[in-house]
Amino acid sequence: MDGFEFSVAVSLLYVEIKGTVLRRVFSQIVNNFWSEWELRLMVLLSLVLHFLLIHFGKKRKKYTGALVPLIAICAWIIYLSADWMATLVLSTLLRGSVGLEKGLVVFWTPFLLWHLGGPYNITAYSLEDNELWLRHFLGMFFQIGEAIYISVRFQSDTELNSMAVPLFIAGVLKYFERTWALRCASPKQLMKSFYVTESSKSPIDSSCDGDEKNTMIRTGLYDLSRMKRFIEDPIITDEVKFLRLVHSAFDVFKPLLTDRPFQISEEFHEEWVYLKRYSMNAAEAFNFVKIELEFLYDLLFTKNPLHHQHYICNLALRLICFSSAFSALIAFSALYYKFQDHTVDFVVTYVLLFSAVFLESSSFHMYIRSKWTLMWHANRKNKLKRLYLWFAEKKLRSIKSKKGLRRMAQHDLLGYYLKAKTSQITRALKSIDFINLLQRFWYSDWKDVDIELKEFIYDYLKNMRTELSKEQFSPKHVEKMLGEKGDAILERKGFDPIVNDDWKMESTDFTRRIFIWHIATSLVYYDDLSKHRMCSCGSISKIGKSLSDYMMYLVLVRPTMLPKGFSDMVNDETYNQTQRIPLQLKPKQTAMMEFMEILWLQPSDAMLVLLPEVKFGALLEGVKFAKKLQGLITERWDHEEKWKMISDIWMEMMVYGASRCTWEEHAQQLRHGSELLTHVALIMAHLGLSTQVHKQEKTDDTKLI
Repeated sequence: MDGFEFSVAVSLLYVEIKGTVLRRVFSQIVNNFWSEWELRLMVLLSLVLHFLLIHFGKKRKKYTGALVPLIAICAWIIYLSADWMATLVLSTLLRGSVGLEKGLVVFWTPFLLWHLGGPYNITAYSLEDNELWLRHFLGMFFQIGEAIYISVRFQSDTELNSMAVPLFIAGVLKYFERTWALRCASPKQLMKSFYVTESSKSPIDSSCDGDEKNTMIRTGLYDLSRMKRFIEDPIITDEVKFLRLVHSAFDVFKPLLTDRPFQISEEFHEEWVYLKRYSMNAAEAFNFVKIELEFLYDLLFTKNPLHHQHYICNLALRLICFSSAFSALIAFSALYYKFQDHTVDFVVTYVLLFSAVFLESSSFHMYIRSKWTLMWHANRKNKLKRLYLWFAEKKLRSIKSKKGLRRMAQHDLLGYYLKAKTSQITRALKSIDFINLLQRFWYSDWKDVDIELKEFIYDYLKNMRTELSKEQFSPKHVEKMLGEKGDAILERKGFDPIVNDDWKMESTDFTRRIFIWHIATSLVYYDDLSKHRMCSCGSISKIGKSLSDYMMYLVLVRPTMLPKGFSDMVNDETYNQTQRIPLQLKPKQTAMMEFMEILWLQPSDAMLVLLPEVKFGALLEGVKFAKKLQGLITERWDHEEKWKMISDIWMEMMVYGASRCTWEEHAQQLRHGSELLTHVALIMAHLGLSTQVHKQEKTDDTKLI
């Protein structure tokens, strides 16, 4: 059941049972009070929900931190409740007497259509809402029909009837605008937007064997000369040029959303797609893809692209809505003397009118400050645009100077297990938390993504691109390189798991591999920390630990972003094993130090005695790998080189996860402030490290267009 069906069903249920419940459960006083105040309170609540939806629409786009689950839940509840409350008020009006003057009923009804039209910064909660745009379209006709019927039924001879007409027209237009935005962001319409003409499509690749999902498509949108003029325009500043470059790249990579391969011309692929064209450093590259993802978020979840694609229509709509609300406010103020006996209704009406004027002013203010408007209109073409450029100059500088993704999630598995071991409260909560919600969200931390981590990731990906360039650059080579899960790094260091059984894992499950390497990384990290070796490792040990904790967070909290595995089973199995290991909590010794002392013993002496029924598992394999890693320290190896290998292994696994995560799933996660994995996946696409982006040899898009 989607949002509209839910709203209608609950509204009808409420209207049907309301009278019976009030008569049988509550006193006559409560019954009379609710009958008198019901509509007033519901109209105000609908307005409050509209404001809350604007707030949480902004919050969920940018916020990254411990409150992500709470913000997501609040946004979802408010998104459903806002539509439901407006629908409920219309259904209540439709059913009969409401205890209000008929003129006010007609005057308040258009505001409900305004609320159903939704704010500018959130049209859809998830991608599924865009797919169901047709239901919203049919629902729009249903709601508008209700509003027309109510207006006819409660019409009167007062001035309020004529004052409601422009408000009603504006409300219908706003509702239609939201539905049209949902349609434009639906998968089918997005797919159509990737083509110009049928002749621009490329024939099906011979390797696809007719499989529709593997059909080779071309966008046919990229006129190089036109795009060069757009980006290299002499009347724009460097900051606007940067925004236009980002938007052009966003336009190129929109077909990624189809999760199918697509081709672009060789010239465009080599000269304009790669980040290396402008010799960006890590901070600039991460800021570049962050703004690209903001454009993508706007495309899928807001009205912004619609506003700027048809900016004349948008400005006309903003003018109609603002002028209708403002003129109604002035006209209603002139009728004050007629409402001296209805002070409450007068106040409610004033609140609705002032709120409508404020919201439209705020919407226009956000429009002129949005990246879309800055990109197109902040230039030196004429006096008006030069004035606008001066007005937006500070914001443009701040956009270009940002460092990209700010925070990333972390989950220290051993830390949580020890918390459950030493805390009775945690253990009690675990016993009733059958789906590990507390472990996933309550015990996950957040940390800043520092510049050292960004540089490490970016340098690693550029080195991959360099390695690929040395070989024959083809989809098969790309796919082989992206298919490594950490073993390629071991092989390069001389520890080939195929030859050396000591480095071979018992399972090929990717999520189980993450558990094993995470346990090994944590044990090595805490061992080095307790023995004061960190000063000899530099920042690379923190990078390896951060990547390890982040990948574990993805396994537990965002499992849909990784290949399917047995993460819940491995998590429960490892948890049960750690809880059976006795800890005495000796003086001057932390629980982690004692835990490590026990795990560091030889399996024949301790582990198999403590866990006799376990022959292998993520915990035992993790301990084995940790010992192997610490055993690498010889005259030839030092701790920094060890951590460099660990960090490279985690990067190889992150690249594998990023390449296997569908772009639909990447797009879904934009609702939660976006993930580091999504930023990595987009940088990979820019560097040609993607099986979806293909180079069309000896073909130019401009000729096909």
